[in-house]
Amino acid sequence: MADTTLASLTGETLLKVALPIVAFALWALSVRLRTLHGVLVKYPFTRAIIEVALVLAGAWSLGTAAEALRDALVPDQALAQPGVLVRLAMYLAVSFSVGRLVEAAAVSRAHRGHGDGLSRLSRTFLYGVCLLAGLLVFFAANDFPRLTVVTGGFAAVLAFALRQTLTDVVAGVALGIERPFRRRDWVMLEDGSVAEVIDMDWRATHLRGWDRAIFLVPNAQLARQTLRVLPKPGELYADTFTILVSGDEDPERVKSLLEEAARKCEALLSRPAPVIRLADASSLPYRYSLWVHFDGYMASFAGREELFSNIHKALSEAGLQVTAEVQDIRFERKRSESRP
Repeated sequence: MADTTLASLTGETLLKVALPIVAFALWALSVRLRTLHGVLVKYPFTRAIIEVALVLAGAWSLGTAAEALRDALVPDQALAQPGVLVRLAMYLAVSFSVGRLVEAAAVSRAHRGHGDGLSRLSRTFLYGVCLLAGLLVFFAANDFPRLTVVTGGFAAVLAFALRQTLTDVVAGVALGIERPFRRRDWVMLEDGSVAEVIDMDWRATHLRGWDRAIFLVPNAQLARQTLRVLPKPGELYADTFTILVSGDEDPERVKSLLEEAARKCEALLSRPAPVIRLADASSLPYRYSLWVHFDGYMASFAGREELFSNIHKALSEAGLQVTAEVQDIRFERKRSESRP
């Protein structure tokens, strides 16, 4: 009779475990369909609500199945607390649901152009905090003071052992909250390297250089650096160029030629207008400074080439040319001392 009861309970338990697994598998397959995927990407809250419902239903099924299996395997019912596994599963499911809704809100704001979504570090930290909070609330609500103390002690030991890693995690969270840069931004590091921000995880920030190679910078090291966040398209990027022209030419004429060459560049912004100044006339050749503006950092490359071509053409047609530095080298013959 006991074996029959155990077999029936085991079959019922397997059914309760299989149902949420099958539901999640069907949902994962349906999300991959192109039509449904496009709708869910457009409406992130709809996807979040469906997943929350699946998580809550799955947690209830798994919790009740675990309760039934425990009751069948543990003969002494005094050692078992009825309903504790169901409550634990539901606490964790509710915590996960809160994190999932917060993530959906961030994605929805990013679609409206009010943010950049969540990086992998932000998602990991969000779900970790939610699940840890749900676990601690479960311990406190169900009178498990010893487990609470043990969990706190284990967390302290783990924090000491992983203090360097936690430093990177905390620095990454601080960068995620402050958001000095976003994904797809171009940044210049202290060593002069220029790279595009790809993503940020719990330990390091992923950057991609001009050679398309990905290199990782620890979050703590990145937080200590002085970074230059280069302007994106739609933002002004100013650059300065130094032009050397012979001092025999009239500075006003040279400035007029340089201004005309800059105004003919389609890659330059007409507002603010280019500015040309005679920077140094105390030595030969004269130095002229040219200030121009581009639509973002990436537009400066094509604009620089067009600007230099126009300057060369304008000076050549006027019979002028860009000169090199003038160095005055003098040789003096040393007189030999005559002996008496």
